[in-house]
This record gives sequence, structure tokens and C-alpha cells, in this order.
Amino acid sequence: MNKPFYSVALLAAALLAGTIQADAQTVTKIKTKTSKSAKATAGNLATPPPPPAEGEGPDGPRPPRGPRGEHGPKGEHGPGKDGPGRRGEHGGLQTITDVRGTLSSYVANNDDQVYDAFILKPETGAADTVRFPRHLGQQLQAAAKAGSTVTVSGVRHTGPDGRSHFRFVSLSSGSQTVNDVPPVRPTTPPTPETATAKGSIKELRRDPKGRIRGVVLSDQTVVQLPPHALEQLGDKLAVGTTLEATGNLRTAQPGEARVAGTTTPRVVHAQTLALGGVKYLVR
Repeated sequence: MNKPFYSVALLAAALLAGTIQADAQTVTKIKTKTSKSAKATAGNLATPPPPPAEGEGPDGPRPPRGPRGEHGPKGEHGPGKDGPGRRGEHGGLQTITDVRGTLSSYVANNDDQVYDAFILKPETGAADTVRFPRHLGQQLQAAAKAGSTVTVSGVRHTGPDGRSHFRFVSLSSGSQTVNDVPPVRPTTPPTPETATAKGSIKELRRDPKGRIRGVVLSDQTVVQLPPHALEQLGDKLAVGTTLEATGNLRTAQPGEARVAGTTTPRVVHAQTLALGGVKYLVR
């Protein structure tokens, strides 16, 4: 055999064997990677991801929830089938009591000199003050004059001043009965009349607890302010201090009964106020 030809044949055989071995190794590597990938996929399918921690969602932390109410999720006492808030907090049933006695006199507990209560002397026990809405004054005086025997239905109530009184529900005298019903609203509301009051403070009117409830000027005009405004002014309201106020003038309302023998007081519900060189907007 020719030696050069033999050498070439051996070299070709060696190269062919190396190529086959390299291909086999490549196939083995591919199979190994495929096997590992399949195992990883199977593992992922078999073991679900852990659930999110409390207070977290799939995309991160969730904002905190508001307090859950008694009847729903809105507010501490959220609205439910009973409506907003807890039942009975601001209303509910009240026991009505019937009292028979003598209506001794009508009284006015206000700056307007309009009757809003009467004194009832029951057949047994101490006299009591019975308050009623102002618009019922004329009806009550027509049904029961002072000195009449009446039967009054009402509920016991403690007012903002801390005093207990009997709240009017109805009154019967002879064949006449007056019930506590709301006033009839006029078809066309009256146009408010504006007024200005100016003068020195003559008197500070106070409630039973000593808190200022109104200011009387030197010309007898009564200037009325809301409680929070009176509290804010504090010591600035003093007898002898000059005060100027503008606002709506109070006018008589249908059904009201004024104290006999008194002149109609001038009462201004202040909307602006000038005191001590400072002007205030009253709200």
C-alpha cells in the first residue's frame, strides 16, 4: 500500500471520529438542559407561590382600611339598615304624661316679649313651667285663659340651661284642644328688613348659667348674637362700650301672642358688628 495514501486515510478517520464525538456531547448537553427546564417547570406547577402577607396585595402593600361600622363599612357607626348612626342616639320614644291642673299665667322667656310658656299648677304637686312653640300662643290663649282648668299632655325635657321643664304636646280645656303642629309656611316668604343699631351697651342679658345671651343698647334696641360669637367677644362686651351692628330686624310671626301692655321691642339679629375699633362678620 502506498504510505502517503495510508497516512491521509488515517487523518480523515481521526477527524471524522472527533466530529461524531462532539455532536454526541452537544446532544447530551441539550438533553440535560431540557430535562432541567422540565423539572423546574414541573416544580413551579406543583408548588404555588406563597400568599401575600396581611396588608399586602399582589402588587405591593395595600392602603389601610377605614374602621368598620356596626351596620356597614362606612365610619365607626356606618350606615346600615337602620340608617346612619346608632338607633336611639338622637331620638326615639319618649313617654307622654297627662297632667290636670290650673293654668295660672302665660310667660315670655325671650327678648321679643312673645309668650312661649305658661305656669301650670297641677292638682297635686308643685307648679311647673310648660313651654310651647310661639306660633301657638294665640290659639292657646283663645282656648284657655289664665285661671282655666286644663289637661296638658307633654314630655319632661332638660334644656340647654340645665333646667327641667315640661314640653307641650297638647292642651285640652272644655271642648277645645290645641295640638303641637308646625306653622303653615307662607307661599311667598317675607322679605327681611335690614336695620342698623348703634349706641352704648346699657345691659348684658344672661341665661340662668350666667352666660351672655343678648345686648341691650342705650336706645333699648336688643342686639342678638349667636352663642359662639358672644363667647368669642368675651370681655369686649361691657356696659358702657360703644357698639354698632347691622342685620335683620325681627318682625312678628303669624300666631304669636305678645305680652299685653308692652311695646314691640326693636330686636336686631346682627350680621356685622363694630366694637372697640374692630369690625366683625357674624356667622
